[in-house]
Amino acid sequence: MRKTTVITSIFGVVALISPFSLFAADEEEAAPPPLTEVWFVIPKAGMESQFFEAAAADKAVRSKLGDSREWRAFTVAIGHHLDAIQYRGCCFNWADQDAYIAEDEEKGLSDNWNENVHPYVDHYHHYFERFDWENSKWASGENDGPYFGVTTWSVKQGAGPASYLARVKMSQLAIEGGWDHDWLWLSRIGGKPTTAVVSSYENFADMEPPEESFYDFVVGELGAEEAGAMFADFGSGYTDSDYTVWKLDPDLSDDPDDD
Repeated sequence: MRKTTVITSIFGVVALISPFSLFAADEEEAAPPPLTEVWFVIPKAGMESQFFEAAAADKAVRSKLGDSREWRAFTVAIGHHLDAIQYRGCCFNWADQDAYIAEDEEKGLSDNWNENVHPYVDHYHHYFERFDWENSKWASGENDGPYFGVTTWSVKQGAGPASYLARVKMSQLAIEGGWDHDWLWLSRIGGKPTTAVVSSYENFADMEPPEESFYDFVVGELGAEEAGAMFADFGSGYTDSDYTVWKLDPDLSDDPDDD
């Protein structure tokens, strides 16, 4: 079993957001590789405490075995499926995944999980996610949470390029226009296609909406008519949306300071 992270911030009236994450690129640093591995784990009802105890012990086992991938674990603070745990391992290219599978087999990284954690698991979801660093503004080392708001849109079947082009346009407008908030875009690989944007929060007070919404910012830059058309194009590619706030669980997560 492998592990992972998450994201959010919403476009208000379709308004863009603020920060999230774990790894990040700023304008002066080369962007990390684009892929992250994501596991959603649902413990068996009534066995949550056993799961958390066994999963925390598994972290120590993996560290002792020399797991080369840094895993972060998150629990749901606001949203549906409060029993879900999300593990995230970042950042790599496709060929690196082949190397990690070989490492897992060589070192037996998953053996302890399969034997001592899996019995407390009801089911899993396994995905990869691709970060869009070029159209994100994510300051390295400054978006440490521990809360991460993630707005997720379900991709409409047969949608054309208008939504993606609008996302690029609004992102570059925010970057070039000095929108004073951070955001991180990602798309899911596997399962139902989704697009998501993430924001990072230090606490609940940090979740207070900004005085100027992203919508108002865009109207100031483009005018109401052009701004409305751009947001309409963005929304044309999706059927619905969902917002979840995830919280980093330090007991289940690797500590980068231990590297």
